[in-house]
Amino acid sequence: MGKRELNKARKRAEIVDIATRSFFEQGYAATTMSAIAEELGGSKATLWAHFSSKEELFAAVIDLQVGSFSRDIDEVLTSQTYSVPALRRLCMRFLECLMRDNAVRLFTLILSEGERFPEIREMFYSRGPERVRKCIVKFYATQFNETEAERLMQMTVSAISGYRSDVQLRPKRPTKAEQEDFVDCLVDLIASRVNLIDES
Repeated sequence: MGKRELNKARKRAEIVDIATRSFFEQGYAATTMSAIAEELGGSKATLWAHFSSKEELFAAVIDLQVGSFSRDIDEVLTSQTYSVPALRRLCMRFLECLMRDNAVRLFTLILSEGERFPEIREMFYSRGPERVRKCIVKFYATQFNETEAERLMQMTVSAISGYRSDVQLRPKRPTKAEQEDFVDCLVDLIASRVNLIDES
């Protein structure tokens, strides 16, 4: 990468970093391109040269946040076929990713403003949850037919997402041991479902 391209990439990363803080702290509606340009310094033309709209900038923020999430999920699923130990690793990693501060903040933002701005909800879903769901279906499909793989994915995602939502309401964050206990119970439940499938 040449010096010009490197400087351009650095400036883009700086813009996304500023935008991330603004979206998380101010919300989607209250964040403006003008305010981001002011914090960035220089002219508004610099910002517009990288992002033509707030929607495009928000998409870059989502891509940054879900990118590391997706890579972490892919890491535990790469070349994996279904087994109980592999399932436990998947569930534990999925929960760890969902419990990260930025993941919680992004989810809260989408939940609070997605009704008013359905485009950001659709943008988030297609770039994050939808991709992760496909990866989990592919994992289950190494052992089960497509219909059962879809059902097992839904069971896994709903349980872990529900747990994350539940603990957000608690005054104290669950300990690592408590999170592991939840995952163990979930894996036992899914394994029981799998045994019923095998017996049918």
